[in-house]
Amino acid sequence: MKNKLIWIPLSSLLFLGCSKTIKIDSRTQIINEEPIKYYEEVPTYELRHITERRAVSNAIPYIEEPISIRSTKSFNIEPLEVFDKILENPNLFILDVRTAKEIPHDGKIANSVLIPLQVLSQNLNRLDKSKEIVVYCHTGNRSVTATKLLRDNGFDAVNMLGGIEAWKRNHLEVKWK
Repeated sequence: MKNKLIWIPLSSLLFLGCSKTIKIDSRTQIINEEPIKYYEEVPTYELRHITERRAVSNAIPYIEEPISIRSTKSFNIEPLEVFDKILENPNLFILDVRTAKEIPHDGKIANSVLIPLQVLSQNLNRLDKSKEIVVYCHTGNRSVTATKLLRDNGFDAVNMLGGIEAWKRNHLEVKWK
């Protein structure tokens, strides 16, 4: 038998369940005073199949809503769902919480009312508590804050995910005036 030198990298042995790097050849090697005479005496390890691992790599993390905004109704709504609601409910109130400077650049949803987030708390009396309110902004960050504010004050409000950018990505109509 020819002397063959076999190196097993530490990372492979760790994956296989072994904690030491060993050099194996036809001669006796001593590791921790335990002789290993031949390759056949090295314990074999079964490889784990990747399919046995938990299937969580594609899972969407669940982020629980704070207690202040929990209700039986969902907090967020997709742009296409908003479009369907507009067709079903002519009394739907669409609230834009961006600044006036953003509208010429990004456009707006038809018949939406502009009340910037910075002045929303002073203008709550302008809103009707009997109507369902859909809140949106540029990308969906400010509208989350506005929706929390509205819900905390007794309004039936939902946040449109992704803002006007998501609305446009779904090829929905935008008004420029």
